[in-house]
Amino acid sequence: MDRSRIEAFLDRFVDLASGATTIGLLAVADRSGLARHLSERGGGTGEEIAAGAGLEARYVTEILSGLAAAGVVEYDPESGKFELPPEHALFLADETSPYFMGGFLDMLPTILGHVDGVTEATVHGGGVPFEDFGSRIVRGIDRGNTPSQLTFLLTRWLPGVPGLVPRLETGIRVADVGCGSGTVPILMAQGYPNCEVVGYDVSAHGIAEARSRAAGIADVVFLELAVEEIPTDPPFGLITSFDVIHDLADPLAGLRRIREALADDGIFLMMEPNASSDLEANLSPYGAMLYGMSTLHCMTQSLASGGAGLGSAWGRERAEALAGEAGFTSFQPLEDISNRFSAFYLLQG
Repeated sequence: MDRSRIEAFLDRFVDLASGATTIGLLAVADRSGLARHLSERGGGTGEEIAAGAGLEARYVTEILSGLAAAGVVEYDPESGKFELPPEHALFLADETSPYFMGGFLDMLPTILGHVDGVTEATVHGGGVPFEDFGSRIVRGIDRGNTPSQLTFLLTRWLPGVPGLVPRLETGIRVADVGCGSGTVPILMAQGYPNCEVVGYDVSAHGIAEARSRAAGIADVVFLELAVEEIPTDPPFGLITSFDVIHDLADPLAGLRRIREALADDGIFLMMEPNASSDLEANLSPYGAMLYGMSTLHCMTQSLASGGAGLGSAWGRERAEALAGEAGFTSFQPLEDISNRFSAFYLLQG
């Protein structure tokens, strides 16, 4: 054996374990309010921060020590003080920031709690049903998606679709499939009041939250329906989905239903993880994260219901092929609004 490779992989494994435990510490900092306190009130010694945040000093000091070792917070040995840089706070404490990653601090601990279920499915088939992940995964998805939707939906994403904004301003029927807690439909109803907007989701919890958030907003409706059940008459001028299609048990049926529900000149704006269908193009830390989250959540919850189990790294090439199989005659990647994490596609039929 090559001793240097053994030592190199030992270092790599320590990096992997450190990342996992750091996510755990960040989840505690998020849920306890420690991260928010650091962002709003500044730093100090562990005892000072704990007193200000109303937390237990021993825990706070140990958490901050781990986060300092991981490079998340800064530590001054002379004063013994910890500080969260404002640039890092964008990711950990500012829920209005498009960089906010707090959703991962709900999702990652939750899916890791189902390793036994995924192991059972790996041996015997099947999967872990979506409902088994509980409300924490729903909260995580909402917290993960909402900041970028608030920042970019009306300013970049919809204006990035050629010719769409004038139609929205005039008024068309719009549907958001897999609307979750309703951020996208609410924003579209507020930004384009001449439109009739409908949000669809299979989650009763998500629909209830969306209806609560939309109280008093005209021309937005939320219905608990699967994508295969959305009505086709009257048709929609625009249908959107954001990180939804790869999770469906039957993505082909879902895409076919979306095409059938579109008006003759209607368009489907689909956002999916920015990945290739070829493994060799995904050999990166981002690709590792996608395959991991796919195995532990996206793929397994689809397979649990006898679904296709596309997984989050299904990629552009497979998405285009499936769109063609569903009857769409045009599949256009929107490179101007895509980013390192998300790819946007314009589908027409």
